[in-house]
Amino acid sequence: METDLIHAVSYFKKYPVYNKLFAAMRKKYASLGHLGGAFILDLSTEERNTLSGFLGLDLGKKTTVKLSFSSLEKALKRSRFAACTWEEIIVSHDGKPLLIKKEERQQKRRERELFCESALALCTDENVRAWMSDLLTGQAKGSRQISRLLSSDVKTAGDLLKNAVCALEHLPADRKQKQLLPVFAAEITGNPHYFDEGTAAGKLLLNYGCYRFGQTAAGISGIEQRESLLYAMGILKDDLSNVCMVYGVSGTDETNGIHKGLQGFWTERQALQVTLNTLGKLVCLKAAGEHKTKVYVVENPAVFSYLIQKYPDDTFVCTMGQVKLAGYVTLDLFPEHYTLFYAGDFDASGLQIAQGLKLRYGSRLVLWNYKKEFYELALSDEVLKDQELRKLDKVTVEELQEIKECLLERKRAAYQENMLGSYVVEQEAD
Repeated sequence: METDLIHAVSYFKKYPVYNKLFAAMRKKYASLGHLGGAFILDLSTEERNTLSGFLGLDLGKKTTVKLSFSSLEKALKRSRFAACTWEEIIVSHDGKPLLIKKEERQQKRRERELFCESALALCTDENVRAWMSDLLTGQAKGSRQISRLLSSDVKTAGDLLKNAVCALEHLPADRKQKQLLPVFAAEITGNPHYFDEGTAAGKLLLNYGCYRFGQTAAGISGIEQRESLLYAMGILKDDLSNVCMVYGVSGTDETNGIHKGLQGFWTERQALQVTLNTLGKLVCLKAAGEHKTKVYVVENPAVFSYLIQKYPDDTFVCTMGQVKLAGYVTLDLFPEHYTLFYAGDFDASGLQIAQGLKLRYGSRLVLWNYKKEFYELALSDEVLKDQELRKLDKVTVEELQEIKECLLERKRAAYQENMLGSYVVEQEAD
């Protein structure tokens, strides 16, 4: 009897069609409490031929086939596996018992409980354990992702959470370090792309960052939101291309010492590009000029170059268009009592950038020269398309309404390069 069952299982495992058939039979058993009724299967030509041979029936050429349990019983009794029952064969083939729906639900519940217990047991850090608990009980972002994975592939779900816990308990920020994302991923899993954007692991990493550090400030794009969360965890998605131009700044590092690189550029009266990696090693930025507390921020590199030549003793930052994470980090590092003066282009995109900065820094940030008189001075011949003008609907900050109305009325952009002489830096008293 036992030998017959071994031979039967060996035979049925040779043909993938029986995986489909046995899954359908399990489903029917769960519903009825016994095997019976009929089973509807979608089969390929090869699968139909395999079943036809065993059943001794012509299953035709239709993709969808309906099989009765009685026909399956008759075929089994005629075969060399007649000493076995379908119940015995299915259980041995799949390696798990047949269950009715109630038992199946109970088993799945118990399996989930055991999975959750083992996942929580991996966590030694309080923050990670609290997040994991919320994740597994449906209270944290990402819960649905894990729930779906658990339903389809418990092993993959287990491996994912195991790697996630290892990563979250070894974040570079907790070691007061910064690491590039591929380097961090390779260190944790051996795969530099394991936490790439869009992967299940990458989403979990960001979900934890949001859980622990909160949502980032308003006025940041989706890309910058993600990079900001990674940065809070000490992870740099991209170091060399995420830069900001500065002039006239000094910096204090983690040891409370003066950053010699920044100091050297100030001594030589030179501008420099600062990367996220450099910024990550600083705890504070200050105006290099003595007793100065004003920072002038511009969008355009040409305007930046003009201003540092005209006012070599002052402090300037250039965001180079859309503000990247490096730009926000740079501005965040200046003390709260500093005043930030921002100047950008007068078009829909430029006003949206200005609005984002104003929302982020509030009264600390002054919109520099955002008046009708400066718009008229810098007016270009470029006619704004309706699509561009519709973007102005999202510009709601009060200080930008005057320029917004100018754009809607004249339908022409005004650019920073055309108002260079209008940017006047007031000298601060010593």
